[in-house]
Amino acid sequence: MSGSWQGEGGQHQGARPYQEDSWALRSLADGSLIAVIADGMGGHAGGAVASKVAVEAFIHAVEQGGGLSDGLRDANAAVGKQAAAKRELAGMGATLVAVHVRGDEVRWISVGDSPFFLVSDGRIERLNADHSMAPQIEEMAKRGLISEEEAAVHPARHTLREAVMGEPLSLIDKGSRRVGPDAKLLLCSDGVQTLSEQQIQEAVPKSVRGLIEAVLAVADQHQDNVTVVKLERRP
Repeated sequence: MSGSWQGEGGQHQGARPYQEDSWALRSLADGSLIAVIADGMGGHAGGAVASKVAVEAFIHAVEQGGGLSDGLRDANAAVGKQAAAKRELAGMGATLVAVHVRGDEVRWISVGDSPFFLVSDGRIERLNADHSMAPQIEEMAKRGLISEEEAAVHPARHTLREAVMGEPLSLIDKGSRRVGPDAKLLLCSDGVQTLSEQQIQEAVPKSVRGLIEAVLAVADQHQDNVTVVKLERRP
C-alpha cells in the first residue's frame, strides 16, 4: 500500500446560465481520499439543490465510517426527501460518481453518465458504466441499424436510464482496481465529453483548470456545466 494521493478539483458553468454540478474532495482519518461529483437535473432550482444535497449526504455518510454504498444510499434518500418536501423540487435528481483511494487500491461507485477515467501507462480507460442511452445507440450503429453520424446526434443519446432521485436504484456501477505508481484518476461531469478521450488524456498533465480550459476552448455554444476532480498517486 505504498504511495500517497493528492487531489484537486474545479468547475465552470460552460454556456449554461447556472451551475448544476457539485463536488467534494476529502481526506479521511486513515489517510485515504474520497472524491464525489454529482451532476444535477431538474432546472436551475432543482438540479443545483439535488447535486448539493447528494454530495453533502454522501460525504457525511463516508466520514461517519460508511462505505461507498452507504454514501450512495444516503445521497439517494436525501434527494428524495428534499424533493418530497417542496413542490417546486419534484422530479429533481442527479448523477453521482465517487471514488475512494488508498495505497494502490481504487474503489468507485456511480449512477448515471458522469465518467470516471484512469490514465496510466500511456493510455486512458473509462472505468465506470454509462447509464445513458448512448451505449445502446452506439450498439445500433455497430449493427447497421442507424449510421454512425445518426448515432452521434441522436436526440435520445443523453437520456439517463438511472439517476439519484429517491427511488430504488436498479443500475449501480461499482468496482475496484489496483493501480500503478503513475496512476491518475479523473472524476468528471459529462460536460467534459466535449473533448474526445484522447484529448482528455493529452490534457491530463495540465492542472484541472487547464483541462477545463481545454473544454471551453472548443467553444461549443451548448457547452454543459463541466466539473473535474483529478487524483494523482505519488510514490
